[in-house]
Amino acid sequence: MDLLIVGLGNPGSNFFHTRHNVGFGLIDKLVVKHGLSLKKVKNYEYSDFNFENKRIVLIKPLTYMNLSGNIFPSVFARFYMKMTNLLIVVDNVDLPLGKCKLRKVGGTSTHNGLRSISGSLGSTKYSRLYIGVGNNNESSLRDFVLAKFSDSELKRIKNVFNFLSEEILSIDECNFENKIATINSSSF
Repeated sequence: MDLLIVGLGNPGSNFFHTRHNVGFGLIDKLVVKHGLSLKKVKNYEYSDFNFENKRIVLIKPLTYMNLSGNIFPSVFARFYMKMTNLLIVVDNVDLPLGKCKLRKVGGTSTHNGLRSISGSLGSTKYSRLYIGVGNNNESSLRDFVLAKFSDSELKRIKNVFNFLSEEILSIDECNFENKIATINSSSF
């Protein structure tokens, strides 16, 4: 199964290492790990490569989180991919920091990036990988997800990226349930 991995985040250096940008962070980790580079087109950056006899496309939307869905018509057309190939990597404030959750389908909850994608696709039937960023419940949700990680939190998130960079490229239809068990039981 070819894999289209879309990491959600906001473009710009002021969003680097924020909770909302863990999707971008994982894409960046995969790019570095595999010696790739990102190419910029219209409203996203991408890298396209082969891994274990399958095609992998990594995407970082440049539309800002709340408009992430806008990229999909051109992405699906350019890479000849469908929703069945799609894995969205996204932050989740309902999961503790360092906890991950892989799901075949799911809702949008309070996440505007997922709402945008589901609206664009007309469906919520796509896979997603949630990366827990915690929630301090002391500040507004917007302020919390746009805040940078502390040094100790960032170290934990980098451990998550290291782990996930070993696990997600080998996801396919045959081992999806096993990957769910492996990823969902991890915590950093």
